[in-house]
Amino acid sequence: MHRNARVWHPLLSTGAVPVLMMLSLALSGCVTLPRDSFAEAEQSAASPPGFAHVRYAEDDPALAELMRKSVRSARGEMNALAISGGGANGAYGAGLLVGWTRAGTRPEFQLVTGVSAGALTAPFAFLGSGWDDRLQQAFLGESSVHLLRRRAFLGLFTPGFFDGELLRQLVHRYVTDDMIRAVAAEHARGRRLLVATTNLDTEQLVIWDMGSIAAKGGAAARELFVTVLVASASVPAVFPPTMIQVEGNGRTFNEMHVDGGTESAFFAIPDTLLLAGPLPPDGYKRHLFVIVNGQLDNYFSITRRSTISIIHRTVEAAGKASTRSVLFTTAEFCVINGCDLKVAALPSSQKDASLNFSAAHLQSLFAAGETDIANDTAWHTGPPKR
Repeated sequence: MHRNARVWHPLLSTGAVPVLMMLSLALSGCVTLPRDSFAEAEQSAASPPGFAHVRYAEDDPALAELMRKSVRSARGEMNALAISGGGANGAYGAGLLVGWTRAGTRPEFQLVTGVSAGALTAPFAFLGSGWDDRLQQAFLGESSVHLLRRRAFLGLFTPGFFDGELLRQLVHRYVTDDMIRAVAAEHARGRRLLVATTNLDTEQLVIWDMGSIAAKGGAAARELFVTVLVASASVPAVFPPTMIQVEGNGRTFNEMHVDGGTESAFFAIPDTLLLAGPLPPDGYKRHLFVIVNGQLDNYFSITRRSTISIIHRTVEAAGKASTRSVLFTTAEFCVINGCDLKVAALPSSQKDASLNFSAAHLQSLFAAGETDIANDTAWHTGPPKR
């Protein structure tokens, strides 16, 4: 059911810059960089060297069982958090989490999932309020403000208009050895941290068990942890895709991964559970929180008769429709299975500009999240109006 979300990524739906990038890339589409060749059978059996069983397809029954185990670790009451993408809008979700801590009502989550900008937030949300200062620095620090550095003329002939190395440096800076050890310790308690990427070679959403990666320990675990987060945030055409080295049937090759939001606005319920019908009663109270780092409501504005304006408005509408579609599917699952669903989204009073990484805009977004929690206006029950 999450396949309904396979439309232009919401991050690409705000501002004229992404539209200009798409047009430029269309003009340079004849340029192709060399890649490894590998067979589908080799890819289907592949995994990163030394890291077997750390990732799942969305329809893999093992993924559903992994998530059930996180519920059973909850001792009667289970809290889950899913965080969407949204580029700079991720600062809103970060502010919401920090404000939630200050309000004294933020629970411990047995399950945290993240897509794109939400993937960058997810480890901090998973580790709890003790990591709030580092979460705030990750979104409001100098590295985020200068994240989008154009690649000038090369951007027309290589995959990604902005320098992906700055994104990797940012992620590598805050994914410390301490974070890896902390995630591994919480994973050992039965809690789960999941991050989604899109494998462009298979056109599939890939769910990575970040706790299993962290549990391996050492430099290789940290490097793969960073690589997956970077891949999840690598919006097509904005940043270069992330090549992830894997082994399959005795061969080593590279897969091409991009933003998980290409396949799904956020990840909360795997396909196998969505299609299974009502789950057997187990006595657990389930609470699912979804942070949408973007706006959900349509708005009225006369669209100018220009190519850029028309494309901009079209992908903006498609991005919102995609997110609402996943929310409705998730809400239906929660109604059938007695799950309490609460959704927070960027308020209409806040400018939705996902590629605006200026210090003032990031601080405004962060403050909006804090304010929504302080005023008890953040959470809404169920999906938005159609």
